[in-house]
Amino acid sequence: MKQEARPSAKARRMEPGQARLVKDIFPPSDMPPRLASGPEGLVAFRGRLYFAVNLDDGRKALWKSDGTAAGTVPVKEFPASPTFTLFSSLRELTVAGSRLFFFVRDEAHGFELWSSDGTTAGTALLKDITPGSEDSFLSGLTVVRRGVYFFRSVPETATAPARTELWKSHGTPAGTVRVRDLGPGSSAFQAQATLGDTLLFVVDNPASGAELWRSDGTEAGTFLVRDIHPGPEGSFPSHLRAVAGRVFFTANDAVHGPGVWRTDGTSAGTVRVEVLGAGTSHEGLRLLAAVGPYLYLTTADSSDRLLRLYWLNVRVSSPRAAELVATLPNPAAADPSAGPYITTFTVAGGKLFFAMAIGTAGPAPRDVQLWVMDGGSAGPRRPLILSDEFESELFSLDHRILFSAYEEDSAGLGPWISDGTPTGTRRLQDISPGGESSYPHSYTKVGSSVFFVANDGTHGNELWVIPGL
Repeated sequence: MKQEARPSAKARRMEPGQARLVKDIFPPSDMPPRLASGPEGLVAFRGRLYFAVNLDDGRKALWKSDGTAAGTVPVKEFPASPTFTLFSSLRELTVAGSRLFFFVRDEAHGFELWSSDGTTAGTALLKDITPGSEDSFLSGLTVVRRGVYFFRSVPETATAPARTELWKSHGTPAGTVRVRDLGPGSSAFQAQATLGDTLLFVVDNPASGAELWRSDGTEAGTFLVRDIHPGPEGSFPSHLRAVAGRVFFTANDAVHGPGVWRTDGTSAGTVRVEVLGAGTSHEGLRLLAAVGPYLYLTTADSSDRLLRLYWLNVRVSSPRAAELVATLPNPAAADPSAGPYITTFTVAGGKLFFAMAIGTAGPAPRDVQLWVMDGGSAGPRRPLILSDEFESELFSLDHRILFSAYEEDSAGLGPWISDGTPTGTRRLQDISPGGESSYPHSYTKVGSSVFFVANDGTHGNELWVIPGL
């Protein structure tokens, strides 16, 4: 008798298991599901999921999970602070090399930088930057090689204005040091990119305004790259994208207005790339992501309320004008409030996925559409229309993405999967039956499982897992 053929390993991977609740951690809350507390900062580290638990009573802890209830436990707990501040929670979990870095506040040291090897004994304060119980105002953990950079905001005093400092850490107290004081009145933006061992970031100060800076981790090697808009106005570099050994970004100079720039980290190598051609609107200019040799960018012209998608070959020494790939339709373009804009994007399987929202006069968009660009000159195709006020993330899985959306004729927001085709785009599971939204978010892959946060209407915002993805 002929033995029935078993499904291939690839075919088995295509069919995920049922999503299930990992553990009920958070106490009941009267807050709406979108606002209630839940697991935060999910990251994969040493074959486990690590995440932050910040309770409403001020207690916080670093947790880890292997996907089972018994294996979901606290690594390090921190007692509640007597007074709640914006710097009371555990935040910015960031993996660099063999260490997990994060910021947290305890009563003895205030809000400072900690690191962990994944064990309770190996979780410790790295440095009490502001000695004693006073907080250090830290933010912007960014990985460069096997260490991290971050910023410290120093409040103004009676004798000195506020300022910002750049710091770095290699995961030891001795290796946690200030790189440079960025000057009186300075502040750092979250626009950052890396080129090898070099960090590129944006600093705003009274002398040059918001401009592009660089750092190699030394004081002498931390400086303004180029004053693109001379004087205090600033060019406001945004959308920094590291591609092919250079960083592309948008900036507004004093001559041409908004445009695309590129840099190799030197002043001479920081130049404007005139990619859209004379007379083309640069309104709403935004850089998305690179797929192969092409960097995608969009504009959103307020005169006709249409979003245009371009691509630019960035692997040549002198990029030519970007090619218009498509002008995306906007059925509500006659409405002055119906401006289109990109909410999020990702790359999966050599395809660019992005979500385009259509605005309204109110706070929520009237529609959010999932699109995919699959190369060639045929332009993007839209798997389906997904009305989504939740502003779902798009999580790259392999050649597919995970996201959250409303099903047509259904009130429930749930987890979906897509390979970029209409037939390959479907709801994974109804986590909160009865038409209620489960608000899934923070998808994070660990091994063959994907963890996320969702609300099933019974347990609140808790940790869930989908095996076999």
